[in-house]
Amino acid sequence: MKVQADGTLHHRLKYDEYQVESYNQSKGDLTGHECDVCKNKGYIMYIKDGYQTLKECECMPLRRNQQIISKSGLAKLISDYTFDRFNAKEKWQQHIKESALRFINDTHGNWFFIGGQVGAGKTHICTAIVNELMNKGNESLYMLWRDEIVKLKSFNNENYDYENQVYKLKTKKVLYIDDFFKSERGKMPTTADINIAFEILNYRYNNKDLITIFSSERTINELLEIDEAIGSRIYQMSKKYYIEVSQDKNKNMRMKGM
Repeated sequence: MKVQADGTLHHRLKYDEYQVESYNQSKGDLTGHECDVCKNKGYIMYIKDGYQTLKECECMPLRRNQQIISKSGLAKLISDYTFDRFNAKEKWQQHIKESALRFINDTHGNWFFIGGQVGAGKTHICTAIVNELMNKGNESLYMLWRDEIVKLKSFNNENYDYENQVYKLKTKKVLYIDDFFKSERGKMPTTADINIAFEILNYRYNNKDLITIFSSERTINELLEIDEAIGSRIYQMSKKYYIEVSQDKNKNMRMKGM
């Protein structure tokens, strides 16, 4: 009987090993990254305590990060707007880069704001920050102010759509607002613009674990003139990481070489 039991056990072990090998060599259908370890399944099978067990493949954090980037709205900018590619030859550019790098490790209770001169690399440095935060697993959302505010105001008679979109902007772990309060032809933001901005920012102001990043052609003083409640909240939260690029066409990197 012992021989028979040993034989049965041996047969079962061989069968389990065959199933493990068969699973690990089979092809999966995950996309975005070619993994030779799990064959794009996301999991690897092995035997633990006599049972077939699955464990997550080492490629899964990368896949999750790719999904975060895809959902963030920054997928087209991420590869070009990195810290390595940020031009930091001048002292004012070095200050921007150094501040951004410090902010990445000091986000709790702090916001990042950069305003002023057109073409000074504001979108570039903010995108680089968001990229690093996404690499740490933080879900992020990109809001191009002028486009998004038009969409939000169009939802006036569709309350569910408005609430759904604003909820995402209020609660996403990392929110990057690009060209904040930029209006068509330099017009001042409307009352509706201000009300929506306050709704989003006041929620994030009261939830210190949420990370908010701004780029704008406006300065804090200009924001205070538009709406003191919004401007003062942004100043209070970003005073450690507030950068104002003075108006100077020589700082417009888009004009270099002309």
